[in-house]
Amino acid sequence: MKAKFIFILIVIIFVSMTCSKATKEDKTEWKGKVEYEGEVRVVKNPADPLYGEIRLDLEEELSIGNENDENYMFNGVTDVATDSKGNIYVLDRMNFRIQKFDHNGQYLQTIGKKGQGPGEFERPARIFLDTQGNIYVTDGGPRVEGRMIKIFNDRGEFVQVIRLNSPISDFYVDSEGNVLANAAQRIESGTIKAVVKMNSEGKLIKKIAEFSDVKIVRKRSSEREASFRASHHYTPRLSFSPIDGRTFSYAYSTEYQIFVIDRDGKLLLKIQKEGAPHSISQREKERIIEILEENISRSGAKWPKGVLEEACDFPPTRPFFWWAIADDMKRLFFWRVKSVLDESEEREFDVFNKEGYFIYRVKIPVRPEIINKGLLYDIKEDEETGEVFIRRFRIKNWDQIKEGI
Repeated sequence: MKAKFIFILIVIIFVSMTCSKATKEDKTEWKGKVEYEGEVRVVKNPADPLYGEIRLDLEEELSIGNENDENYMFNGVTDVATDSKGNIYVLDRMNFRIQKFDHNGQYLQTIGKKGQGPGEFERPARIFLDTQGNIYVTDGGPRVEGRMIKIFNDRGEFVQVIRLNSPISDFYVDSEGNVLANAAQRIESGTIKAVVKMNSEGKLIKKIAEFSDVKIVRKRSSEREASFRASHHYTPRLSFSPIDGRTFSYAYSTEYQIFVIDRDGKLLLKIQKEGAPHSISQREKERIIEILEENISRSGAKWPKGVLEEACDFPPTRPFFWWAIADDMKRLFFWRVKSVLDESEEREFDVFNKEGYFIYRVKIPVRPEIINKGLLYDIKEDEETGEVFIRRFRIKNWDQIKEGI
């Protein structure tokens, strides 16, 4: 009996050791490190994501768009937003309006029209909704976007306009009316891109960070001076993305370093990722110039000989990403830049959780405008007909995406 007991005990110990070893080997270990620069936490990520690659499994559940119905016909959609009720707001730029639809895609309201008066648009570009349902739209003149913010209440009624010292693109408005934004600021040699905080009157409170902008080439004739800018596939970009109502991220695409700040611009977290930069081949440069020439010709513009090549400034290496968006779990999705020679439609995103860990490389078959609560919205233009659709997808494998480490 004693020998039998000893044998059973040995088996239990062996099984326990085996299970313990298997659990230890199966556990995914993050291979980066965390340091501190004063009070700022710095997360240094390895080149590979903790949980590897995953492809979002999308199922289309809604499509809004119909060229035979004035309320559903879009022309040059530049932005989409949703509110807490699931209503959908479409910034229809070339029709100079915002179209509001309910969660099921039923038309509810048109906000704004073409013009220079109160509540009218000349060049609308970006839209933002606050927690009370107020609507903020950047607008500008014929040449410059984002020179002002036009504000409407939750009923779509015009409230006021904020005139800005600098044009902005992506932005956020806090409960006190202060604006955090990606701004273009003019300097003596040209312009810079900056993350700024402005008050409710559009006056600069603080410049949080600044970076170089697109090269400007000026040519003078006997009559006037003309400026030429050539933004292209590899032009470095400043990404600014609200994470929630308290935190925001910004990053400049030539360096893989992400900064997380609070509403006052205080640095809270710095996220870094290893990865060798890609050099830009001569064939890539030639292809970019070809694309720019096609776009200039299509627009009907004429550039003086040699100006395009001069204005087409290439960085030393390919930028790491274009821009970022945050989901409702405070995860940041950074859209990776691929070669201009790569014609595949699938997009790749590096995903960081709210603590700054590089957790996934995600493949998405469409370009997402919003990722929220397992739903993804995009803007789709039919290449043959030119029709524009706002689509909503359910992410079927959303619950499989892990949050922590």
